[in-house]
Amino acid sequence: MKEQNSFVSCIVAAGGSGTRMGAEKNKLFLNLCGIPVLVHTLLALEKSSDIDEVIVSAREEEIDEILAITKEYNLKKVTAIVKGGSHRAASVKAALKAVSNEADFVAVHDGARPLIDEKTARKTIKAAKKHKAAACGVRPKCTLKRADKNGFVAETVDRSEIYEIQTPQVFSKDLLMKAYDCAEEILEKATDDCSLVERLGEKIFITDGAY
Repeated sequence: MKEQNSFVSCIVAAGGSGTRMGAEKNKLFLNLCGIPVLVHTLLALEKSSDIDEVIVSAREEEIDEILAITKEYNLKKVTAIVKGGSHRAASVKAALKAVSNEADFVAVHDGARPLIDEKTARKTIKAAKKHKAAACGVRPKCTLKRADKNGFVAETVDRSEIYEIQTPQVFSKDLLMKAYDCAEEILEKATDDCSLVERLGEKIFITDGAY
């Protein structure tokens, strides 16, 4: 059951492409079991009792298509679809402006992760409420090597200390706002939201994700 007195907004970064997959269009609109990938993602968030609203950040030319999707699948939690930026962090920053004034916490989730389940989201949100910042992740299964500048193995990395970080990544609203209040060149280099929060010296709790 949802905890009282805690409003959680979820930003969905949906401005990706299908380049790495060899697709000719945004991978979020490719069909997965008969419906677009993005629909799976938004339906999962819609069903989560821990999330109060969803803001989608997308390419300007795809906003109408996403709006049509929200109507077709009756996605009532989607309160805004905003124009994203030239990179992921710029898109999230744009979406932050549309987050409700009621929000206490903000989750950021990649639209291309349609298999998010309510249990994982709940654990991560609960951890963020306790620690101000949390992200889900999994330990790598492969042996990891660090290479030197010449391309030779320098050492074997201890896997017990390494995580592959996933989404959602959840933060107190004030903390995330502060993290995104930085120079454009910093935003452009950020690979996820955690990296921006780390710059502030804040600790981020890691919850168990799913392979």
